[in-house]
Amino acid sequence: MSQSFLRTSLPCLLLLAAACSSAVAGPSGAVSEAPSAESPGSVVQAPQAPVEGVAQAPTQTPADPSIPVEQTPTGETETPATVAPAPSASVCAPLSGLATLQGDLSTWLMGASISPARSGGFKEPGGTELTSFEGAFRALLTQGPTAQVVQDLGTLGFGVATFRNADGAAWLVVREQGLLTRGGGTFILNLSPARDLWLEAPHADSDEGTLRQTATQLVTLGARALLLTGSNRCAVTTASPCSGTTSVCGTQGLRISDAAHYGNTFFTAAHRALRDTYPDAVAVSVHGMDASDGPEAAVVSDGTSVQRPESLSVRFRDALNTHLVGTRRAFSCNAPDDAGKHRTLCGTSNVQGRIDNGAADACYAEATAASDRFLHLEQSVTLRGTGASSQAVIQALADTVPCSLTGSGLGCQAVATADPCP
Repeated sequence: MSQSFLRTSLPCLLLLAAACSSAVAGPSGAVSEAPSAESPGSVVQAPQAPVEGVAQAPTQTPADPSIPVEQTPTGETETPATVAPAPSASVCAPLSGLATLQGDLSTWLMGASISPARSGGFKEPGGTELTSFEGAFRALLTQGPTAQVVQDLGTLGFGVATFRNADGAAWLVVREQGLLTRGGGTFILNLSPARDLWLEAPHADSDEGTLRQTATQLVTLGARALLLTGSNRCAVTTASPCSGTTSVCGTQGLRISDAAHYGNTFFTAAHRALRDTYPDAVAVSVHGMDASDGPEAAVVSDGTSVQRPESLSVRFRDALNTHLVGTRRAFSCNAPDDAGKHRTLCGTSNVQGRIDNGAADACYAEATAASDRFLHLEQSVTLRGTGASSQAVIQALADTVPCSLTGSGLGCQAVATADPCP
C-alpha cells in the first residue's frame, strides 16, 4: 500500500464514519464503566468492543481572580452525556465498536487526567511499549480505529472513544483507562480537520491556561490533533538526562515527567507518529511565561535561535502583532531585528522541536537548522486568558497556517462531501 494512500485514508474513513455515526442509540444493553476521580466523564462501552476508552512555576487552580479561568459555556454541562453507538454500515465499521461521548469538547478536556506536582504520578514506559504505542498510534492515523488498533492501544492501557459536539463535529479520544494511570496523556484526533496543524500542551496544568487555550484552539481552528501531557512537569523527582535546565521544580534541572524535555513518553511517541504521517504539518507547542517585567506579550521561535527573517516564527510574530491589543508585543527568537529584546525562552531544548528540526539526538543535541514545521510559543498570562489577546493568538495561527483540508475551521469553507472517497 502506498504511503500517499495511507496519508489520505484516515480522513476518508473518518469523514464517512462521522457521517454514519450521527445515528446513535440510547444506552440500552451497554455496560457502564465507573469513572476514576480524575476522569473527565463516564464512558459507556458498546458490547463486544475490544476496549474503551521555561515558564511560570506549577500552580493549582488559581485563587487570584485576576488570573483567567475557564468559563463553562451557557447551556453546556461539564460532564458529557454518553451513548452506545448503533450498528452502522460497513463503511463506518471502524467506529461502530467504540463508545461515543457527547458534550462540549473544550469543557470536557478541562477534566483531563494530569498527575499533579510531586505526586509520583509518572511511570516511564519501556522501550518496547513506546515502539508499540507509536506503531499503534500511527496505524490509528492511517487506518482508523480498527479492532486491531484499538486492541493494541488497549494492551498499553489506552482506551479509544469518539466525541461529538452538539453541532455534529466529531473527534477520536485516546486516553489512559482505569483507576491507576501512569501519566500517559490524552490525545485528540479531529475527524474532519481544516488545517494541516496540530497543537501540543506539554505543560497543560503547570502553565496555567494552556489546557483551556489549546482545547479551544483545536475546535476553533479545525486543527488535526491535540496532545495533552498526562503529568505535571514536576510530578517526579527523577532527573531528565536531556540537555537544558530550569528551576521551575524548585531545584535546578529537568525531570522525566516533563513532556517537553524527555523523549521516553507516550506524548513524544504520539508526536513522532503524527510527524511521520503528516510530514508537512505544523506542530505548535503552547507554553506560558512570566512576562511581568518585560515588554513581551509572547516569545515565539521555530525551535532554534537561528536568525532567519523568513522563519515561520517571524511570520507568526507579525500576524500576532497585527491582532494584539495593548502595548506589549510579540518577539521572535529568529528575527534579527528582535535580537536583545526576547528572553531565552526559544524552545531550543524542546524534544519535539528537536525531532522536527532534525537534531542528531533529540535528547542531547540542539537542532542546527529549522524545518519550519515546528512553532514554540511562550505567552504572558493575558494571552492565555479569555479576552481579546487570547483571540489574537487564535487569529494569528489562522493567518499563519491557512485552510488546506476539507473540514471546518476559522475562516475555512468546509468542502467535505457525503462521499469524500469515491
